[in-house]
Amino acid sequence: MHSKIKLFVMAGVLTTLACNDAATDKGRADGYGDKPQTKVDSLHHEVMEGHDIGMAKMGKLRKSIALIQQQQDSIQKLPAAKQDQTYLQALASVKEELTNADKAMNDWMEGYKVDSATQNEAQRIEYLKSERDKVAIVKNKILSSIQRADSLLARQP
Repeated sequence: MHSKIKLFVMAGVLTTLACNDAATDKGRADGYGDKPQTKVDSLHHEVMEGHDIGMAKMGKLRKSIALIQQQQDSIQKLPAAKQDQTYLQALASVKEELTNADKAMNDWMEGYKVDSATQNEAQRIEYLKSERDKVAIVKNKILSSIQRADSLLARQP
């Protein structure tokens, strides 16, 4: 159990560090700005919007993982005959979804390079389009796994 707590703490630290790294735009006074002026600026804004939406839900995601773990622990303390195996399987499935969504965000942030291919605008545009699509998938994983967790926890036996 302690290793899971350490894992969540490490994930939180890595997330914070990754966000701080992604937020610093070397060579730019204030990043891309709120009002995109170019195609690159617009795409970067879309990428960061997906990131920000997903990151805003990370606390909720981690809280959902903890609540599911509590439910699993409580049920497993019951005599075997009283354990709802279907509910336990659903909890495990949703917990895995949440954990995968958390990992997906961390992996995406580690791989995202704010200033990649800055010398070649066409490559930069393609890179940002790809990252926009990737972060949209991550954001959707986060939102859908939280929604599924909320639904499952609301109907706990």
